[in-house]
Amino acid sequence: MNSEITRLKKAFLFQGLPDEVLEALAQKMTHQKLDKNRPLFHRGDQGDALYIIEEGKFKIVREDEQGNEVVLNHCGPGEAIGEMSLFDQEPRSASVIAVIDSEVLELKRDAFFELLDQRPDVSLVLLQSLSSRLRFASTYIQKAIVWSKKSAEGDYSFMDQIQPEQAESDEDKAGQMLSAFFHMVKGVKEREENLKEQVHKLTLVIDEARRKQEFEELTSTEFYANLKLQAQKIREQRKDKS
Repeated sequence: MNSEITRLKKAFLFQGLPDEVLEALAQKMTHQKLDKNRPLFHRGDQGDALYIIEEGKFKIVREDEQGNEVVLNHCGPGEAIGEMSLFDQEPRSASVIAVIDSEVLELKRDAFFELLDQRPDVSLVLLQSLSSRLRFASTYIQKAIVWSKKSAEGDYSFMDQIQPEQAESDEDKAGQMLSAFFHMVKGVKEREENLKEQVHKLTLVIDEARRKQEFEELTSTEFYANLKLQAQKIREQRKDKS
């Protein structure tokens, strides 16, 4: 039970809750084991539970227009998955798949609200946690907009400001989460510039080859041969006169 309480304390939604409340939560949770590559849930599934990762690792994925898997994030021990499903009844926005053999704690929505009925004071702590998440989302969106504008201008200097160490502030955390995407954008831009340079070099080679071909075609014509012969006669005449 102590290990389960420790896991719950790490979940952002439950940070600040007293141990007796966490213990009550832990009693309402069930264990679930998943083998490698087994989905915890799929995008579009009805969300009715929160999961706390006890052991293992999960990837959060969606599919692009071509049906290829796009990994949005990775989650490990202590992290929560699907916490918003405790408050709304919206379908899952992404699929979650075990990267290795893993184990989670599952908290159903009904069990969660039973606890809120017993401890109304818990609602205030949850509101504070959700407010913190909203502030982070605002910071994330603002940074994404600023970086997008800089990228459009070809300015990637902000990439050097991203710290790989453990982030403390919301701004640093947002920067770390966005860094992978903007590293990819920068890489695409560099490949695009390299491709343009290669195309330019190839164009020069093609133009040179075309000019050489045109010259060879011109010099092989009867008109050019006659012109060359006349020029030779003129040189000979001038030579005789001198």
